[in-house]
Amino acid sequence: MNIPKTKKENILEEIHGYSIADPYRWLEGAENVEVREWIKAQNHAVDESLKGELFSSFSDELVANFKVVNFSNPMPVRGKYFYTERQPNEDQPVLYMKRGLDGQPVVLCNPNGQRDGNTITIDFWNVSRSGKYVAYGISEGGDEMATLYVKDTDTNQNLPDAIIRCRYSDVRWLPDDSGFFYTRNPRPGTVPKNEEHLHVKVYLHKLGDDPDADELIFGADRPKDDMLGLTLSPDGRYLGIEASQTWTENEIYIYDSTTKSVRALVTDIPAKFSIFFLSGKVLLRTNYKANNYRILQSSYEEMYRSLDEWQEFIPARESVLTTCRATKSKILVEYLVNACLEAHIFDYDGKLLEKIPLPAHATMAGITTNRFEEEFFYGVESFLFPKIVYRYDPETRTYSEYRATDNPIDATEYIVKQEWYHSKDGTKIPIFIMHGKDIQLDANNPTILYGYGGFAVIQAPSFLRSWVPWFQRGGIFAIANIRGGGEFGEAWHTDGIKELKQNSFDDFIAAGEYLVAQKYTDPQHLGILGGSNGGLLVSAVGVQRPELWSAVCSRVPLTDMVRFPQFGIAMRWVHEYGDPAIKEDLGNILRWSPYHNVRENVEYPHFLFTTGEKDTRVDPLHARKMAARLQEVNKHNQVLIFTELDAGHGSGKPIIKIVESQALTLSFFARHLQLAD
Repeated sequence: MNIPKTKKENILEEIHGYSIADPYRWLEGAENVEVREWIKAQNHAVDESLKGELFSSFSDELVANFKVVNFSNPMPVRGKYFYTERQPNEDQPVLYMKRGLDGQPVVLCNPNGQRDGNTITIDFWNVSRSGKYVAYGISEGGDEMATLYVKDTDTNQNLPDAIIRCRYSDVRWLPDDSGFFYTRNPRPGTVPKNEEHLHVKVYLHKLGDDPDADELIFGADRPKDDMLGLTLSPDGRYLGIEASQTWTENEIYIYDSTTKSVRALVTDIPAKFSIFFLSGKVLLRTNYKANNYRILQSSYEEMYRSLDEWQEFIPARESVLTTCRATKSKILVEYLVNACLEAHIFDYDGKLLEKIPLPAHATMAGITTNRFEEEFFYGVESFLFPKIVYRYDPETRTYSEYRATDNPIDATEYIVKQEWYHSKDGTKIPIFIMHGKDIQLDANNPTILYGYGGFAVIQAPSFLRSWVPWFQRGGIFAIANIRGGGEFGEAWHTDGIKELKQNSFDDFIAAGEYLVAQKYTDPQHLGILGGSNGGLLVSAVGVQRPELWSAVCSRVPLTDMVRFPQFGIAMRWVHEYGDPAIKEDLGNILRWSPYHNVRENVEYPHFLFTTGEKDTRVDPLHARKMAARLQEVNKHNQVLIFTELDAGHGSGKPIIKIVESQALTLSFFARHLQLAD
């Protein structure tokens, strides 16, 4: 196998007094013919290296494992049930409706077969109050920039309404089904190039109207990096608008549809807030004066008073309160207990009624409620079994299994543990470890350590269908709940961002050291895996501690942390990583930015980078530049980069692309961690 040589340029910039080399900047230009040829040559090198008999074996097993029926929790709406489902021979989930639980499924939207490669996907959907209409978003090729359509569920026909530039639009239907509030990105050519995925605003669309004439509700003269979320009061009068530019705090504004005015509810408070409207009260979930979050309440008449005058509805506990949902008479609250989600049920007065029981090391996998219905559904899954959906029957007041996903493994043959280790500064960190029950702790086990550690994202247990071939061959899989995530409240998150970002890396390095010390594995059999922010994580620690790992798989990563805010939506992330335009932040970033810390005369682990040519979240330039830099310095260990064509950050990928990427990853780790055939 021949790794193509990459042209190196002598680019040296002085920024805030720092001399910063960028020899592979030319790889940023995806439209450049030379870059396209480079991508093609690199993909050919991956094919030559990894697409052998083992790849074929993994592919066949993955196809078999993915050929199951997958489904979402149903959404109950006045006797109708809406859900998505993917059949074994389909690449994309299909949107269905049933009249009654035992009704005949009606296909509302099937993106399969609409385009070669099946890269059209349903990004979002939202049902109107009566169940007559569904608004849904369709995007193509992984670009995530959906067109919003409206389906009449009685006729099963789309209305003429079609709204472009609705990236994961938040849709809130008016009570009479006459229209909806929604979020929309700017029209092409109306904002500077590279800002098309920013400048989100809130509009009101009335069915039948020209979307170009939709009323602008919120967003004029707002920061271009606004992230917006919507919720509507039961009577349709008040629209709650959650606006933020960071993951650590946000503002809340209220649009009053009777006066057509916007008024601030929460501003200039360094905390996170989520608003919920019930028929008789307003709730706020917040970490204001509560690291683990609590819920406050107010009447509608008094909601604009000082937050300190709001009443406490559900006080903070030792566990993090992550979400709040409502049925017609109940409040369902999820708590995070040692990285596993539990559901507690309260009445409208805040009295605890019961707790939904879960197996050990299992977690809630989505709760689906309708605040105008008593019925609700919830999912449960773990490392040992895929999602099982349960239904609450309001007539019998009982819970029962509604549907279960086929399990390709015998759960009795495997063990899941949660252990704890100490990071560099003494902080205790939990780690999940899954392996076969007969494994020997002889330090020779091929082991993959996974991490994320950013944006307050929680790494709760989930069924690892893509990794079944790994387990079945005796491999170990571990997940470290490092700082930067949200497992233990906002303090856990902020202890791993900006000037404290190194804590995330130290926590992950300590996890690897723990697995070695406990003789699960050794550095020759230890690999690391992460995607997006997790791709940054494993790229950084792969460079910082090259002797600790044998193989690194970095998926859709950030790596050039000096230039990252200049591309797409990444400017939103300066509050997580720091802003390289600020001298102090740049100094911090340069200490750990992967691309800038690759050193000469160091042999780094084997690396596999994967990225998507149409990724609109993390620009593929990061993976290209980092791969080229490592290929330059490594003399023996392999550095590969695989670019998926007609694919993005990962959302909506057809099964064939999922299987190909995962089979390459398994082949890469199997080879370099010495997994048994």
